[in-house]
Amino acid sequence: MKKLRTFLCSSVLLIASSLIASEEVVINEDFNQTPLAEVFKVLKDKYQLRIAFANRDVKEINITVRIEQLNIRDAFKLILEETPMTFEVIDGRSVILRKKKNPSLDEQNFDLTGIISDENTGERLPYAYVWSETTKTSYTSNVEGFFSIPGVSTETRLRISYLGYQDTLVAVTDFHRERRINVQLVPLLNQLEEVVVLDDNSQLANFRPEEQPGKFTFSPKVSKIAPSAGEVDVFRTLQLLPGINATNEVSSGLTINGGTSNQNLVLFDGFTVYHVDHFFGYFSAFNPLAVKSLQLYKTGFEAKFGGRVSSVVDITGKDGNRNRVSGTLGLNLLSVNSSIEVPLSDDGTTLFFSGRRSYTDIWSSSLFENIFSIFENSLSDESGSTTSPPMMPPDGPPDGPPDSINPPPMEPSLSSSIEPEFYYTDMNIKLSSRLGTKNKLSFSFYDSNDILNYTETIDASFEDTLQVNTENLGFITWGNVGSSLKFSRLWNNNHFTQILASYSFYESMFREQSNTTSQSATLGETFTNTDQDQFNNIEDISFKIDHTVELNGIDRIEAGMGTSNFSTQLRHEVEDSILADQRSREELLLTGYLQGSFALANGLTLNPGLRTSYLTSTGNSYFEPRFSFSYHLSPEFVLNGAWGKYYQFINQSNTRNVLEGSRDFWILADNRAVPTQMATHHLLGVSYDRGPLNASINYFQKDFEGLLEYAFRNGKLITEFSDPGRVFTQGTGSSRGIELLVKRDFGAFDSWFSYTLGESRQQFDQINGGRSFYADHDQRHEMNWFGSYSIGNFEFSMVWIYGTGKPYSNVQSQQGVGRDRPGPTITQLNIEERNNERLPPYHRMDLSASYVTQLGNTQSRLSLSIFNLYNRENVLDRQVNLIQPGRGMRQPLITSNDLTLSGTSLNFSMEITF
Repeated sequence: MKKLRTFLCSSVLLIASSLIASEEVVINEDFNQTPLAEVFKVLKDKYQLRIAFANRDVKEINITVRIEQLNIRDAFKLILEETPMTFEVIDGRSVILRKKKNPSLDEQNFDLTGIISDENTGERLPYAYVWSETTKTSYTSNVEGFFSIPGVSTETRLRISYLGYQDTLVAVTDFHRERRINVQLVPLLNQLEEVVVLDDNSQLANFRPEEQPGKFTFSPKVSKIAPSAGEVDVFRTLQLLPGINATNEVSSGLTINGGTSNQNLVLFDGFTVYHVDHFFGYFSAFNPLAVKSLQLYKTGFEAKFGGRVSSVVDITGKDGNRNRVSGTLGLNLLSVNSSIEVPLSDDGTTLFFSGRRSYTDIWSSSLFENIFSIFENSLSDESGSTTSPPMMPPDGPPDGPPDSINPPPMEPSLSSSIEPEFYYTDMNIKLSSRLGTKNKLSFSFYDSNDILNYTETIDASFEDTLQVNTENLGFITWGNVGSSLKFSRLWNNNHFTQILASYSFYESMFREQSNTTSQSATLGETFTNTDQDQFNNIEDISFKIDHTVELNGIDRIEAGMGTSNFSTQLRHEVEDSILADQRSREELLLTGYLQGSFALANGLTLNPGLRTSYLTSTGNSYFEPRFSFSYHLSPEFVLNGAWGKYYQFINQSNTRNVLEGSRDFWILADNRAVPTQMATHHLLGVSYDRGPLNASINYFQKDFEGLLEYAFRNGKLITEFSDPGRVFTQGTGSSRGIELLVKRDFGAFDSWFSYTLGESRQQFDQINGGRSFYADHDQRHEMNWFGSYSIGNFEFSMVWIYGTGKPYSNVQSQQGVGRDRPGPTITQLNIEERNNERLPPYHRMDLSASYVTQLGNTQSRLSLSIFNLYNRENVLDRQVNLIQPGRGMRQPLITSNDLTLSGTSLNFSMEITF
């Protein structure tokens, strides 16, 4: 559909330009035995013509001709009158030349093959679009930029398009019968032999909805222009698409069509990334300098992807510049960033490196302090804190002085502060090599780390009778390591094989020591301390092979198989008592899939697929049938839909304490304590695509089974489970809604608007009395608007986000519950109805401005972003805290307060690319 829109728009442009420009250009020249190539150069430079030809066709042709007051068409007729060349004027100033028809060859069609790459760096461009303007048929290059089109002729014209690049028109000639065509796309208007580059009015090619239901191709370049609250972030920009939640500032994770971020499969160069954020979720952990392309599958994704029940984000990393040494240096108020690209040999071997490190442990900028203030537990009186009735001990009132026996409720005076020492790093290395014309070998490595040491102080004063001072000393670290070795082989025009070996490792560790000093008017001073440790890791070693068969350039069959070896460990210990201890070692997952794409008559395309898996830890086999279709109701309207079953074998349990978000942990399903997740997807929608206007509306539904909830999800020993002895509970969920997207390009101004109406509910036997409730991420309405404008060297952009309030629970009361064995006391919350209240609506506006200069091969960019322009005080959550006086004193109290988000923040950044 995208190619059809481009074709229609370009056709109108070409016709209009031809009618206007051909009358305006008048040629007067005199050539005497001038080489034809030089004639074309004169006409191109003097009359601003775009002329495409093959050097070999005009190499030995000289021209003697006088041209007087002729338009383009008549001038070329006269110039080529006695040559074996013919021409075609495709718009007012673009001319394609080819040899005159050879009857013996013209009667024979042939198969055309080609490679699409970046003109500046030589990098192959995956999933580029190839549109045949002759047959009105679309094709797509594979992950290595290769495409094949059967049955072309010398009359065939192809339009090549890729996000962030100018469309390129290619005329097929006899020369291409025996040679592969190399198409080099350029980001700016340029003149190339054999290629006519047509000016694209849109200054920003940002994303492209695909005909495959639920699929988007996204350009990472738009993230540089969009406003940022610190780091340039591809995932933050993705959140502006319909169906993806954007109202949680402290999560760069993707909540897509009601699925949570841990239900998404995130791939980088083929290996799985288990934890996708820095700074407790404020930024994603992917360096934008290392990202070449990104494909998003929101709902109903195809059978070649598995292991997750919501969505897929497939990221391809940069290979490196094949033509020259290049790189980037960047600086903002949080970190420094750099990359280098080095061609190592003439045969296409390249090296890419990028590295990023924050300097927040050395210098705390105002931006860092503003962001980190979100993560402080603001317990001051001004924060709107409330106190629940005091909790009763499990065996009745304690022995002791009168002020410790069931005292009347009273409002404490609370305050807190936190002193952090924090930094994050990430690194990408990629080595790629071409082994002949048909083979490619690449190695990709990725590493990211976050480290936080903090001292948190909480003071509670209960009138004049009791003062409690708590000091928490904490250490949190988490990080990913990932690598892949990939071999690709193009056997011929119809067969392509890819073999991948990958390694992924994620580890998180949390340690906290809590020291409490209590001063009572009757008991004097007492001291208590609590130690808490949590450790989690997952190791994933995988191998898979994929093979693609192109049947006729349009239809294809894909098949593959793979194996993964998992080891996971979780241990949560408080005061020498083990709350959770889950280990899985050397468990094996075997997978296989078969899928196809078949274009039938009357504009109908069917995509059936089947995936099967076997997991040793459960001893079960799993079958996942999937199906999608697209049907062209007209050249502009497309009806599409998808359905499928999906299984997830790695579960993640989430915490709600923002500061301790890194304590989310991964564990492998065993169908005992940890279930296998299953989801069924439904998607039906219609899209409109004509010229610069794109619009779509979709209905989505996801039904989940095997959801996992952890008892101590807020990071404290507080549970909502009806059985406080339980650590995990299983449940079900569902999400459904309607999403709308309207996208319009106005030349220098580019804009889109998205709206989502949704509902997400969950049900657990141990929570809310077994009744269903709104999920924590449920949001009824969300609207996002993005606009960008380019003028001269300046680029401006604006984002506005609005979402209705998310749910939270009112705590009615609580009680202390003893355990059957020695250990800490668990606080059990009594909640009348979970998530029955709503936070205030969320909204904010962000602005950014960039100034870009170019000097030779060096480009500089200075950017200023204003986050939350009108200083809206948005509320992230209603946070629950436990105040624990000394033993034998007043019973612990539960307090709750609104966790507010950042006010207006400024960020300045600079970047130099060479």
